[in-house]
Amino acid sequence: MTADTLGAFTRRSILTGAIGAAAMSSFPLRARDPRFRVPAVDALTLTVLTDSGTFGPFLPDIDLPGLKVLRAGNGSPPGYTRMSPKALMGEFGLSLLADSRTGDESRRVLVDFGYTAEVLENNMTMLAIDPSSIDASVLSHGHLDHYGGFPALSGRAAKRDRPLPLYVGGEETFCERVAMIGSPPPVMGTLDRAALAKAGFDVRIAPEPQLVADQAFTTGIIPLETTERTAIPTRMRPGAGCDRKDLRSDKRDVTEVTDDGEHELATCYAIKGLGLVVIASCSHRGVLNSVRRAQAISGISKVHMVIGGFHLVRPRTEEEARQTVATFKVIDPDYIVPMHCTGEVFIEEALRQMPQKVIRPYVGTRFVMG
Repeated sequence: MTADTLGAFTRRSILTGAIGAAAMSSFPLRARDPRFRVPAVDALTLTVLTDSGTFGPFLPDIDLPGLKVLRAGNGSPPGYTRMSPKALMGEFGLSLLADSRTGDESRRVLVDFGYTAEVLENNMTMLAIDPSSIDASVLSHGHLDHYGGFPALSGRAAKRDRPLPLYVGGEETFCERVAMIGSPPPVMGTLDRAALAKAGFDVRIAPEPQLVADQAFTTGIIPLETTERTAIPTRMRPGAGCDRKDLRSDKRDVTEVTDDGEHELATCYAIKGLGLVVIASCSHRGVLNSVRRAQAISGISKVHMVIGGFHLVRPRTEEEARQTVATFKVIDPDYIVPMHCTGEVFIEEALRQMPQKVIRPYVGTRFVMG
């Protein structure tokens, strides 16, 4: 690297850092809504059920301040003396299981379902997770790679003698979408509300923050409060699968509209002594916006972990990915866990600037906190 190149790189880094700092300082935290009280849990474990990355039995477990990272190896239970003829499976989708505890009360929440039921069912079986033990579920948004695996839980809620709550952010969750990834662009399809009911889900449309199973909370609709823009490679078809009258007025009477992800949710926890954990899922509304929303709702500024897909790929740019890293340095979370649609530019830059904070997850990885 020449002196001129190094100087240009340094100037760009300083400018990017300044942009990140300005993005955060320009948007002070709002006062917490006194009507919404965020619970604090004593402990939280997140298990990766579906993601694109898999790894064998060679990675060691990691013991860090406020966090233990337990690797699943090839998916065999602890102490198992023979390698399983089956393996954990990966796909382009996302599903996380959250096990939390407050005192003697434990709760289990499923966040998203991945792309296919085959992968979700295989991985839950190998990780010895009983679907009937789940207390509630959250669907971050209406994209197939996040809802497609829900039939893996079909009928399991009946064993509990009650429907399984499923929180979504708006009626837009059920609208048909077209994926702008080909020519012609393929139809993504719709999330079938009747199939969800038949599978045992109780759909709860909640655009405002909601408590989930007494211990988690959703962000509700995520305001665009930082420099991040919405970036969603789909178009939405109002009236196809969704009820027009329940959509925003400017979206009701059109055949197709650019998707703005207004219905997208993040799922969050507050851990005693550690701070916030933000499960950003896909971050079409912006991962920084998701974090700011969680901080504003809870009144807690300390961020322990941000995990999920950050969608720093097209239609976002490489420069936007670098700016997000710079702003994360200002937020200063303890840990960043990039998954799914995050993109390698963000991961490489974050590893360069914050190597002690970035943890690469794989299917079956468990993050134990508190």
